[in-house]
Amino acid sequence: MRLKYRLKEALRFLLFAFYPKTTLIACVIFSVIVITMLGVAMALAPEGSGFYNIVFTLTTGAVASFFVSFVVELSNNYRHNKLAWYELKEYYSTIMKFEKHKQIMMKLTPSQRAVKKAHEEFVAAGGIEEIDEYDQSKDVIQVTWEQLPDIMPIFKQTFNDKKQFLSDIEIDKLESVISEYKQIQSVIHDRILMSPMFYDALNHPDENYLASIYPNDILKNMPAWIKKYMSSTESQKAIDRYVEAILSDFTLLSQYMENYEISQKGIDAYKDELEKVEAEVELDDIDYDEVDFSEPEDEETYRRQSEIMNKQMELEEISFSSWVISESCEKIAVSIDVLEQSIMKKPYYGMMLKYFNNSANKSIDDITSISANEYEKRQLDKKLKKQKELSEK
Repeated sequence: MRLKYRLKEALRFLLFAFYPKTTLIACVIFSVIVITMLGVAMALAPEGSGFYNIVFTLTTGAVASFFVSFVVELSNNYRHNKLAWYELKEYYSTIMKFEKHKQIMMKLTPSQRAVKKAHEEFVAAGGIEEIDEYDQSKDVIQVTWEQLPDIMPIFKQTFNDKKQFLSDIEIDKLESVISEYKQIQSVIHDRILMSPMFYDALNHPDENYLASIYPNDILKNMPAWIKKYMSSTESQKAIDRYVEAILSDFTLLSQYMENYEISQKGIDAYKDELEKVEAEVELDDIDYDEVDFSEPEDEETYRRQSEIMNKQMELEEISFSSWVISESCEKIAVSIDVLEQSIMKKPYYGMMLKYFNNSANKSIDDITSISANEYEKRQLDKKLKKQKELSEK
């Protein structure tokens, strides 16, 4: 078995020479056309004539040229693809880990399905089961949401710095992933815009921060309005770094967005909400003559009113924001599936991806799955016995 895998891996490395196929096919077609034309000319020319000898020489040169150019192209392909394989190792590993994590969190591995079968038999036998939130399977949107801090830095680095080693479809899908990620960033950024942080960045920026950028003699002679403007600009840049810091750590991300439903449920809930709104009777127009547009007398009152209004707006936007992020995560997952298909033929990483992808279709009759099933059955049989004893009392 090991020898079989080693031969397959060696073959995949050799196949590097035949990718991309377009140049090789074009080279073969052009050479065949030229050699065929010369061959026809030789067949029509009298053997031993001067014209025949010239055509024969050209044909020999064309055949030799074809073999040389074909071998050179194979060599160049092999060098480039082998270098790309080494340069993109981190990118390949990230996609491989994502797929592995997805299979585990969605409870699709053979041993997990064996455990699930034991639980189904337990419920069928009359057992009452309470599944903790941690033990529930997750959908692909939730898995992608959890993995964003791990995958996005690698994806962005690969797209920005190693584009020359990627295929056209990989570039297209990575661009799509980054675009959806920016959409998620904007949702979090918009939430910050409705917080006191952004208000202070605009109206009360920390001017002392400029002391870490400019010498004191410059600051001393800087007009007050420029100082405030530049301080505000630096504060807004800090907000962008704050958003990136949240997105780069799932603990921060999950806590900051804890009231949001980032899952298929979030998409369905927003669609249901839209259907209800469309079914409702259209509301009357607002009478703006009755709305008080006057500004509060002091800033503190204005700040307090803004916080209340922004909080209300945020609560109203939770369903919509959950839908936007969930949709983006779903699109990212679809793009990653396409990227996985591009890696399937690569040595090692392709083999591992196929192994993880096939987890959901593998039978549960292997030793690990059988052991997991039997162990879970024993635990559940004890639980069922206790539940029946309590019900009889």
